[in-house]
Amino acid sequence: MKKKPLFAALLSAALLLGLAGCGGEAQTVEPAVTVEGTEISGETAVADVLALLGGEYEYYEAISCVYDGMDKTYTYGDCVLYTFPDGDTDRLMELYCTGGDVSAQGITFGSSRDAVVETFGDGYVEEGSLLSYETAPASANNTPASLYFELTDGAVTAIGITAEHRSQ
Repeated sequence: MKKKPLFAALLSAALLLGLAGCGGEAQTVEPAVTVEGTEISGETAVADVLALLGGEYEYYEAISCVYDGMDKTYTYGDCVLYTFPDGDTDRLMELYCTGGDVSAQGITFGSSRDAVVETFGDGYVEEGSLLSYETAPASANNTPASLYFELTDGAVTAIGITAEHRSQ
């Protein structure tokens, strides 16, 4: 008769362990940042980002190696915006910021590495000083969208996003 309670206890323990495993899985992270109160993602129109960042910038363009048209770079004091051509439209490829009113779900410049992991989970890729949360690309030929943090001595010194785009 003791087999039933033991079986029930083992089954309960297995279910609890299974549920605990679900809580430890990597969270899906939306590659977006907030700049001066406005959320920017890979889907944000480049014209909107340019308007938000202002009129004072350095501009550089080069023939795209991947797309038909020109890749463009807009450098502001604390942020750099990289774009790629998509027909007659420029699309956001990357936004990289080292200062200013920029955050990602409350993570700002100076936040600790531990705060980043606590906020976004353990589903990151770490390479050198970068901690990157990537989304699965729609195609094997694409570079994934990502939200990333550059760290110096365990503190955030840069925040960036990349949009999914063709890599070749």
